[in-house]
Amino acid sequence: MDFLTNWIRNIVLVIIFANFIEMLLPNNNTKREINMVIGLFIILVILSPIINLLNYQSNFLSLFNIFNYSKPSFEEIVQEGEKLKEDNQGRAKDYKRRLNRQIEALIKLNSDLTDIKAKVDFNSNSQLKGVSIKGRDTRVKKVSVDLSKNNPPQDNEDNQMAELKELIASFYGIDTEQITIDLD
Repeated sequence: MDFLTNWIRNIVLVIIFANFIEMLLPNNNTKREINMVIGLFIILVILSPIINLLNYQSNFLSLFNIFNYSKPSFEEIVQEGEKLKEDNQGRAKDYKRRLNRQIEALIKLNSDLTDIKAKVDFNSNSQLKGVSIKGRDTRVKKVSVDLSKNNPPQDNEDNQMAELKELIASFYGIDTEQITIDLD
């Protein structure tokens, strides 16, 4: 639509320009020749879309040449597949490395553990299969002695590890059974 409005605008401007030139010319023998030149100019403006189409015809024909591509050989297909496989493996290693670092940072922010190393495992469908975490607990353990036999022993460390497992499981959308924590 934009093309049509530009074309009509150009025709109107050329006709106005031709009338303006015709009014300025004196009435003598050269007026006929000048009117002929102005008429040819108006015809040229009217035919400009057809001229543009002829100029773009080579581009139009090149669209059909897209379909005339040569078929790659079997070796080229295999090489391309190997290259894609290597790229995919590189991306998977990078993803694992980043995920390990993210888990380590999450644990450092939410616990007092040090020397943390996280390792993620994926299944064949590239889904998170499990997380194993190793680290050291450098906290000073609070010791309380209760001589009465009525209170069962409570293990605060197990509660903290359970909370940590729950945090990681909820963050990554996996079960707590898929997370193992090994502390020295």
